[in-house]
Amino acid sequence: MSPVEIANTLDLHKFNHWSGVLILDGKYLNKRSVLLLAIDYGTLDIVAWLVCETESEENYLALVDMVEASGYIIQAIISDGEPSIIGLTQPKKLSWMFKGTRKYPRPGIPPAKHRTARLLGIPHQWCVVHAEREFNRYTAKLPKEERKSIDTLVHKVLFSSTIKQAEKWKEKLLEEAFNSSGIHKQVAMIIAARWNLLTIYHVTRVDGKKIPRDTNSIENVISYVNTRLKTMRRLRSFKSAEAICNLIVVNFRSKPLINTKNKLKRGKSPLSLTTGKKRRFDWMDFIKKSCS
Repeated sequence: MSPVEIANTLDLHKFNHWSGVLILDGKYLNKRSVLLLAIDYGTLDIVAWLVCETESEENYLALVDMVEASGYIIQAIISDGEPSIIGLTQPKKLSWMFKGTRKYPRPGIPPAKHRTARLLGIPHQWCVVHAEREFNRYTAKLPKEERKSIDTLVHKVLFSSTIKQAEKWKEKLLEEAFNSSGIHKQVAMIIAARWNLLTIYHVTRVDGKKIPRDTNSIENVISYVNTRLKTMRRLRSFKSAEAICNLIVVNFRSKPLINTKNKLKRGKSPLSLTTGKKRRFDWMDFIKKSCS
């Protein structure tokens, strides 16, 4: 069954225990296909999934459509900073802002329609772990002492316990970048431009709780998918990749959680946490339709 069909079968569009904090990520299966995942932070349930060719904004839009069609109310998003995911929540830049374009269209040609972001206004947190890795790539070419100095400042900005501390370290980073090389300025400019994406977790609450600042929970799910995919020699076609991923995801949703640190979730499957019912789901129930 598709994610929407499973939700309709279990009446998840009427009643569910999803947290509203959605984590989006992609796992490349091979050079020609990628598995997009939308996971609820509170229950670790894979709300929707999609096998496609690339991590494009159009494919993530289709994934979000399935999430909402399943009855999920998105209150916040956590991602690894993939540009196609950021495009879902951040306002689009006007075309004339790009180099080589005109501020005004040619006479007789109507101006292009301005597209608004699909999830504009929904809080979006860029995983600080992925962000730090991204910044470390910029500073990798610097001498050891310079690199250590800027990496320390970036780490303190990203992992500050309060927004005031983050702003304090940002100011120090900007001061150091003003009298340093181009790489320092580049890192400082990116942090300033993406400030809301990096620090929104400090000020956003969902049901009275802070949203997470990283995607650690979805990484565990992806490692589970990797383990299952290792048993397959190779995915011979796009159709077989789709079928295999469907089985892996449905199996994960119905399998009791073992390695979770939360004792209240341990021994319960993501679907049982979502429905609130203490019963075991047989994953075979959700593939009967495709076999009939």
